[in-house]
Amino acid sequence: MTIGMTKKILSGRKVLMIALFAAFFMAASSAGAQEIDSLAVAAAQAVAGQDSLAVQKADSAAVAQQISKKELKRMQRDSIWNYKDSVLRNTPRLLHTYVFDDTTKYKRMFLWNADTWFNKPVSISPDTTYHEWFSEQPHSRNDVGANWLGLSGSAMQYNNWFNRPGDEIFPFFDGYLPYTYTPETLPFYNTKTPYTEMGYWGTLFANKKLEESNMKFLHTQNFTPSFNFNFLYRRYGGAGMLENEKTDNRTVAITGNYLGKRYVAQGGFIYNRIKRDENGGVSDPSMVLDTLLDAKVIPIALKEAHNNLKRRTFFLTHSYGVPFKFLQPKDSLGNAIEKELGEGTMAYIGHSFDATVYAKKYTDNIALSDSVGRALYHNNFFINPTESADSMRVFKLENRFFINLQPWAKEAIISNVSAGIGHQYLSLYGFKPDYFLQGNSNEKENNLYMYFGAGGKLKRYFNWSGMAKYDFAGYYQNDFSVDGKMTFSSYPQKMPQGIHLTAKAHISQQRPNYFYNNAYTNHYIWNNNFEKSTLTKIEGKLEIPDWKMEASVGYAMLKNNTYFDSLSIVRQNPEAMSILSAYVKKDIQLWKLHLDNKVLFQVSSDEEVVPLPTLALDLKYYFQFALVKNVLDVQIGANAIFTTEYYAPGYSPALGVFYNQRTEKIGNTPYIDAFVNMQWKRASIFIKYINAAQGWPDNDYFSAFRYIRSQKALKLGINWPFYVN
Repeated sequence: MTIGMTKKILSGRKVLMIALFAAFFMAASSAGAQEIDSLAVAAAQAVAGQDSLAVQKADSAAVAQQISKKELKRMQRDSIWNYKDSVLRNTPRLLHTYVFDDTTKYKRMFLWNADTWFNKPVSISPDTTYHEWFSEQPHSRNDVGANWLGLSGSAMQYNNWFNRPGDEIFPFFDGYLPYTYTPETLPFYNTKTPYTEMGYWGTLFANKKLEESNMKFLHTQNFTPSFNFNFLYRRYGGAGMLENEKTDNRTVAITGNYLGKRYVAQGGFIYNRIKRDENGGVSDPSMVLDTLLDAKVIPIALKEAHNNLKRRTFFLTHSYGVPFKFLQPKDSLGNAIEKELGEGTMAYIGHSFDATVYAKKYTDNIALSDSVGRALYHNNFFINPTESADSMRVFKLENRFFINLQPWAKEAIISNVSAGIGHQYLSLYGFKPDYFLQGNSNEKENNLYMYFGAGGKLKRYFNWSGMAKYDFAGYYQNDFSVDGKMTFSSYPQKMPQGIHLTAKAHISQQRPNYFYNNAYTNHYIWNNNFEKSTLTKIEGKLEIPDWKMEASVGYAMLKNNTYFDSLSIVRQNPEAMSILSAYVKKDIQLWKLHLDNKVLFQVSSDEEVVPLPTLALDLKYYFQFALVKNVLDVQIGANAIFTTEYYAPGYSPALGVFYNQRTEKIGNTPYIDAFVNMQWKRASIFIKYINAAQGWPDNDYFSAFRYIRSQKALKLGINWPFYVN
């Protein structure tokens, strides 16, 4: 497996990525070498001066034993390096920053997500357990299943409506957001020692025509206690079960962060690219029920259709803290009382920059005689009767300037009051007929907005935050959003991790996306003037970590909601509608038997606008035991995913979006993986027999309308972190 991974990584663009990483690493090594050399000089001075007695003894011994000059130099060199190593061992790499408290700063490694609005980092926990690594797909780790195209790296839509991510600038990328990173979701690191993580999971021994191959490579290290460099590479994809289904979904992130006493910065480059062969799903779903057929012979709708999506982001968020010393309290003698770093009255002045390019190109070739392929697009061919080449592009340039005031202290009932102003420039391209005469042209939009935030806490028992945003000029003029969050915590005697109750609220009004109003492609044309959409959400969440329990409820009210109808044409629902959701996660342990349960219940008041499964389950039952104490832990069990029957959305390859079909229902069929999951020292290893129950109760294993999950196959995975204790 390691050799196969190496061959794949050393091909094509991967070589370039490794070269870039090596260059950064060598630069870091050079910087570190300079630091070490300075220590060596100091050590040499110490050896020549303070430790001259040791040298004299070495000289005397050399004379007595007639040691050569070369050997004497080696002894002196060893003495210098021993001294230098002792200095390094006994000199802690202290981090001095106002951003994190001392309990965090002294960890071997800690992570956070950047806040591009006010640069207030949010601490996150690393996925270090083999229990998490087993759930290698985003929808199994972050949600209770998904409506998806069945192949790793393909488009998906979370079952839980409240968890669905969205990109207001380029909605055709929404289906791939769970696989990718943004400046807000990318993890940033601070480490005491270099950390490397390598992973692979896929059907390693499958036929190449059926192979699924996914990998991850992460390296992060601090060059100084304050400055960190991070390189991340992830790949999802495979050949797929059906013909013309190959998917290659890749992410590269090169980032750095600086945690100084007053200056804090996070920035870098994120590259996402998705290449996918589009087959439009199976043309005859009844053939899926025939267990004797290999998936490769099942007829598909499209044979020469392809999507190529890209997103490239350069970003930087940074701020500088200015203490208001003249407002510091004074002692009886009139001298200012010194505060800890980051405490007292301070102002953090900052700037956030984001330059992102989105691009999508869809091509197909559908012969006049291909009735199945032409029916997929309802015989709509507006530009070319047989071939499509539809392109959409967006360039976004956004700058924010903000000030974050800390009136009293970090832990006060009102600990921060913030305000900012932002400018967003959009250059949008989508084909229009008049481009034949005028040449290609981009629509240009400028948006100006202001935003405000506040927050505070009362020790560890209560914290709150709120934010409001208002667009006062440009394409989104008069759009607004308001968000609020409160968390109450208590710590009973037998629950050291506490009980946490969180309430969230969201109210927004937003103009629909530019492409929802304007589109001219070979298969779809519309020119709309939609009203602004409004959304109100209220959510409550209860967490009891000591009981391994989490429960939440959510209620949403939507008006003028946009969606894609059964013809994949964007529509707006003028009527108000609602969505109700309830979620429970409970892990039960009975001796060595573990029962991990995720249960989701949802109700949509208008299933033709927002179709949802009434019930979704993700059940993981297994025995866990130590095969070799403190060396090898093992889990043996099964993972079942289930949804009740509903009109699951279909997928439009030309647009890259999910639409609301009303032709066939799917569901009521469990999808079961049998697995052996192991933790061998630091390495996490799993072996899964996917779709183990194929054929029970019948062979209906659709993951979306006309798309199937993988057939029975053996999947292997390994994740191996490397670091120095």
